[in-house]
Amino acid sequence: MEITHIRAGALADPAVDVLLDEIVDFDRRINRALGYGEDFDPLPGSVRSKLVRTDEFTSHEIWLGRVDGRLVAKAGAYLSLQDNTDVADVYAGVLPERRRSGLGTELLTVMERHLGDAGRTRLNAWCEVPAADFDADPRRPRIAAAAGTGSLPAERAEVAFALRRGYGLQQLERCSVANIQDSTPGAQGSSPGSVGSSPGNWATRLGETERSAAGVGDRVGADEGYVIRTWAGPAPHEHVQSIALLRQRMSTDVPGAADLQDEEIWNPARVRALEADREQAGGRTQTALALHDGEGVGFTEVVSYAQRPHVAFQGATLVVREHRGHGLGARLKSSNHAALLEGSEVERVYTWNAAENSWMLAINERAGFEVVGWVGLWKKILA
Repeated sequence: MEITHIRAGALADPAVDVLLDEIVDFDRRINRALGYGEDFDPLPGSVRSKLVRTDEFTSHEIWLGRVDGRLVAKAGAYLSLQDNTDVADVYAGVLPERRRSGLGTELLTVMERHLGDAGRTRLNAWCEVPAADFDADPRRPRIAAAAGTGSLPAERAEVAFALRRGYGLQQLERCSVANIQDSTPGAQGSSPGSVGSSPGNWATRLGETERSAAGVGDRVGADEGYVIRTWAGPAPHEHVQSIALLRQRMSTDVPGAADLQDEEIWNPARVRALEADREQAGGRTQTALALHDGEGVGFTEVVSYAQRPHVAFQGATLVVREHRGHGLGARLKSSNHAALLEGSEVERVYTWNAAENSWMLAINERAGFEVVGWVGLWKKILA
């Protein structure tokens, strides 16, 4: 197999244009082999951004494996350049018809050697399991997550491959979806598990969630000093510092974060760089920020893309420890989704939550989210 290593920003536009269709087709075939629908198919704008954009904070590298000139395997690494410089978030895939022939092992070995030589010795990876397969035959052997909650079917090809390559299952995340628009069940193009609830039912559930989360007699609002601000696009100048501080807290305060990386360092410039990444990929970010006496104490964001405007993906959500227990998580999400309803074409929102985060999972269930699949987060330390 011929392996080519490409760093973001290293190719001229004509070379990127040649690669783009090939990589998009490869990624689409990998996605469909996993059992997911077109909501998760690759977006050309996002793929192109990974090939061309780099900044002082993050970078992306890929390794392409070809046999007889055809792309049959692909691996990649997301790299932080200002902190966690010994960490790489990695992935690898092989076309279904070329699996079990050693290509995945060959490609992953080359990538790990390159990363290790560059000092990236802590590797984080992930694999995805659709809900139907995750729940099938509970008697079959399973691999438990080190975080203490959840397990994956041991015979799944992705699970067996990760174990053979020395990765340990660290944590599970649940992927869920909610339909926030007035559409019929099973909207065209939706992935397995899509929800068909009307906005009335959805809004009612979200309101019940907020009241339940806050507790009887505990109202969350301006009279407690909490104010919710929402916006679409880049953060307003007066709030960008709050977003930076909350993102830094996000790197340590969410379940399992400390087991995968050290604290990240965020400032307004890094926030603007992330916003520029999303905009170049055709992304639109809808954000809700909770303020208490003018200080940012929680936020949530949802990202959608112009190339698929009916689908959105939940990004970061955090309420700082000192302000939990007031129902802010539910209120932030309800405010942000209400803004989506008013100002976008989004119909479906997907979200990911750690299996041990029972509080947020309960909020999502009351809000109408239904399970689509599970994601295994893996960890390996290179010698």
